[in-house]
Amino acid sequence: MTVPEPLKPKPRRTFFSRRFAPLATTWIIAFVAAGLIYWFEITMPAFHEVVLPIYAIIAALAVFFSWRWIRTRNRGDRRRTERRHTDRRDTPQESTKLPDN
Repeated sequence: MTVPEPLKPKPRRTFFSRRFAPLATTWIIAFVAAGLIYWFEITMPAFHEVVLPIYAIIAALAVFFSWRWIRTRNRGDRRRTERRHTDRRDTPQESTKLPDN
């Protein structure tokens, strides 16, 4: 008598089965860069007005790359249509060339 295989629970998809490494890397780099700039600002307070826009740039880049990671693509097959040129085929019904007279 054979024993049925134990049922495996369906794996839980985490955010469309994406890896979190790119998102975590983006935010870690942003926090490290902001920390280094903060340290520079504390060490040399004369540069306070100069580094303020750099904080905004770091925040904007972090938000942009996070948005790129979160953005979903279309759910269908991305290659639904034929991508090859129909004018290079031999069959006349699929050709886009004008017939020779």
